[in-house]
Amino acid sequence: MDIDVRLASAQDRSLIEEFYVREGMNFQQLIQHARSTPVGASSETMFVIAAARGMVVAALKLDIAKDPAMGRVGFIRYFEIENALESTDLGSKMLEKTRELAEEKGLRAMDAIFDVERADLFDLYTESGYREERKEICLRRDFRPGVFE
Repeated sequence: MDIDVRLASAQDRSLIEEFYVREGMNFQQLIQHARSTPVGASSETMFVIAAARGMVVAALKLDIAKDPAMGRVGFIRYFEIENALESTDLGSKMLEKTRELAEEKGLRAMDAIFDVERADLFDLYTESGYREERKEICLRRDFRPGVFE
């Protein structure tokens, strides 16, 4: 299967949305999270996709923001690959394309943000030269139930 790894265009939006729905994610919520990064507001948001046979088979979201201490930094989130392609080198190709974009955009660093239970992503990132910077835990306390609870 011929797979094209590239920066997504506006015409790819519906294909990206279909992909994330297949992966069990709400694309609209994912887009809304574009406005914030761990260092503040995102100045750019883009998607790197892998497309084959008119479908997106892998995608990741890249936000770029300015870290006051470092300069422009990229944040990779929502990296998903079709289950049948997870054991291929597609993940590495996606990260290589992201590295190329980082160089083109003059980024100082790239952070990967993902759920701690995704050991597959942890291994992929470390094999691609990422190092563990820190561990974060998000705790929430609810004060009142939601509207429909």
